[in-house]
Amino acid sequence: MDSYELSPFVRRPLQERSRIALARIIAGASEVLVREGHDSFSMADIAAAAGLPVGNIYRRFKGKDSIVQAISLDTFTRLEAIIRDRLQGHRFASASAVVTELAAAMAVMSEQNEGLFRVLLSYQITSADLRGIVLAGRRRLVSIYKDALSGFLQDLPEPRRDLVIGMSYQIGASAIVSKSRGDDPTLIELSWSDLAQEAAKAANAYLNDAR
Repeated sequence: MDSYELSPFVRRPLQERSRIALARIIAGASEVLVREGHDSFSMADIAAAAGLPVGNIYRRFKGKDSIVQAISLDTFTRLEAIIRDRLQGHRFASASAVVTELAAAMAVMSEQNEGLFRVLLSYQITSADLRGIVLAGRRRLVSIYKDALSGFLQDLPEPRRDLVIGMSYQIGASAIVSKSRGDDPTLIELSWSDLAQEAAKAANAYLNDAR
């Protein structure tokens, strides 16, 4: 819960009972968000799921948008931590190994947070602040990926290298995002591990051709 206590979208709790209440609010809000979607859930729904008065929720959050933003920031911060842990400080044997590891890590996180990702990555979300959190998270992920992959692409001039890295990331990540959104019946039928393998194959095929 530390990430929520430090979140810019949360009024920081100072007492242990307030921290416990915050944890209940986040758990209840996540449950309602997955069940009802971004536009349909209310503070009353969250209060009911958390087993707390509505007033207790307003002590920690300005409103439901702040709750969604806090959940989104925490979710993508955790994804970034997983990607960073699996890509940084490791000696990969090849560019293919980097791509495969990225796809596997993203698939694991997506499977563990399938309901939340379906809502947070939805095309229906128009909030500029929420979109900003998602885009900022993506930029950080691409940066981590670039650091791990660049050493294998030194034969490419820098502008071309950056383009190839960005495109290979997009090819691998877009399939995982599409399955998270639930908007492609073909991908929905695949298991997350099978999808990670197919996404890595597609990204690696592009890398091999681009080089």
